[in-house]
Amino acid sequence: LLTATDAPQSGQAPSDALYASAVDAWTRLERPYEAAYVKEARGLHLLASGVPGGRTVLHEAIAAYQDIDAVWDVLRCQRELREHGQTTVRRPGALGYGDHLSPRERAVAHLASLGLSNREIARELVLSHRTVEHHVARALRKLGVSSRTEIGSHLGT
Repeated sequence: LLTATDAPQSGQAPSDALYASAVDAWTRLERPYEAAYVKEARGLHLLASGVPGGRTVLHEAIAAYQDIDAVWDVLRCQRELREHGQTTVRRPGALGYGDHLSPRERAVAHLASLGLSNREIARELVLSHRTVEHHVARALRKLGVSSRTEIGSHLGT
């Protein structure tokens, strides 16, 4: 798998099937960062080859990196897009998650669904209890539920 992800730098030209196979393998291994990295490598390979679809694949990599809060990787992909002629809009502040839970909100929601109090969650995640309160409130709103006991069914726990 590593040779597939390193191929664009080594001058080889792996097929789309090889990239897809690597992404699938990393996904099955529950390694989202590595799967996103392979998507990025494929997008860069397509852009360098002049093959259509490279920008789309890089946007998929950006979305995957955003899902795991890999900010530096998002910025690197955006820089690559700019270097290949696409302008990107950088909003001030942190990356937004819209109606999706951020990784931290997901972690807090998971612990809340297990019955931990805000203070226990704060102690576990080294956060203030006020921060935990905000994360729980946002998670409830985003998941469309009204109680902590309902969170688990929406998270798949």
